[in-house]
Amino acid sequence: MTINAQGKAQNVKASLEHYIHEKLVVTEGLVVDFQGKPFESADQQEWVQERIMGFPNHDYHRQTTSALEGQTTTVLLNFNIFVNKESPTNRRTNRSYEIRDIVADYFKIGTEIDLYDASNSDWTTSLQKMFVFDVATDAPISDETFEQYSYAVEILWLEQF
Repeated sequence: MTINAQGKAQNVKASLEHYIHEKLVVTEGLVVDFQGKPFESADQQEWVQERIMGFPNHDYHRQTTSALEGQTTTVLLNFNIFVNKESPTNRRTNRSYEIRDIVADYFKIGTEIDLYDASNSDWTTSLQKMFVFDVATDAPISDETFEQYSYAVEILWLEQF
């Protein structure tokens, strides 16, 4: 049995990056370092680093409908927030918390994110919704150069086959 579009990791990654780009880059004007794409942090005073940390859970379901089996899959999505302490524009000591609040607003528990079939370049039809169901990490990180903050969420969806 081949992996269907709902189960392809490339579709999950591309769909999450599409959502992050629309919300954090376009709407909020934040600079985002996307996993796997070139990024030069030396030119930035603040940015958000997005990383998929893995797919920790796959729970099998014998019957998702009268004719289909499936599995609930979880992806762990981490955001590292960086604010240069030496930046002349960084006059506030809480800027990393402000950016954390922006990220958290788009990744609250219950938030729905469209899962697209990016493997077939289909960005018009949502296959289904993925749901933010848990905040795994929500904490500042000590660093001498940067104000840092880590915010990670678990997102799940049901793959049917």
